Amino acid sequence: MKMIELCSCNGSFLVWNFEDVHRLRSEHRIVGNFIGCLPSLPRQDQMLGLPMELMIEEVYHLNSRGIVKLIEFKQLNLPAQGQNKEKIEEMHKASFADQEVIFKVERTKQLLQMADKIIEGKRRKMNGKTVDEKIALQEEIDKIPKMSKDLMMVQIFTRPHWTCQGESVLPLDFHVRPTLRCKVFSDLWEKGYYITSGEKFGGDFLVYPGDPLKFHSHFIAVCVEEHQMLTPWFLIQKGRLGTSVKKTVLMCSLDENDEVNYQSVNWNGK
Repeated sequence: MKMIELCSCNGSFLVWNFEDVHRLRSEHRIVGNFIGCLPSLPRQDQMLGLPMELMIEEVYHLNSRGIVKLIEFKQLNLPAQGQNKEKIEEMHKASFADQEVIFKVERTKQLLQMADKIIEGKRRKMNGKTVDEKIALQEEIDKIPKMSKDLMMVQIFTRPHWTCQGESVLPLDFHVRPTLRCKVFSDLWEKGYYITSGEKFGGDFLVYPGDPLKFHSHFIAVCVEEHQMLTPWFLIQKGRLGTSVKKTVLMCSLDENDEVNYQSVNWNGK
């Protein structure tokens, strides 16, 4: 099966292809986080779209299993020159011409929907005299101004428009011993859970029994390093946090055999 391409961009790993997003979710239980604007609703941040950004733990998990290929399109960071620049300018001109036609058609539809009001207004101006409806509407249509280039919508591609070879990259982080967070993520994944970031709930991960679109998370996973001091205040804080959001807090650490251990924390105080 073809490996999924993860694009490296300024330290982040992005998935631009919707089919790859679907594969990651349906076949590998990787949810990711959408960070792009929806083309139809660009001025809001409640619902987002492509690209999808992956946590470093998700990237490590997928990379260690040979599911993904990490690439970087360095040439796309350079200014367009020569033939590429000419192609882009021609593409923008063609796009603007198409949008001009669409603008005229849509504006004409709006005028036709308001035909009764337009004719009534013409009659008032002519003191009730007979008005030729077709001529009156055509006059209004002829008044439609040309679309300004400032209003032109620019298409944002989710893949290189021309053939472009990505360079393989292997971040330095993946040469060293995997972190506790990476091990906890993979261990929870092996147990059949879906895992997302837990920052909003004061933990490292949120753990779901099924797809987050269908289930609420059951656990807040908190990774505890080997030499980290666990104070009563810390335990009370996490326990009360879990109780307030109706979730169980999992304290995740490694034992002497480098295996992941879990300890649940619940708050029963008043």
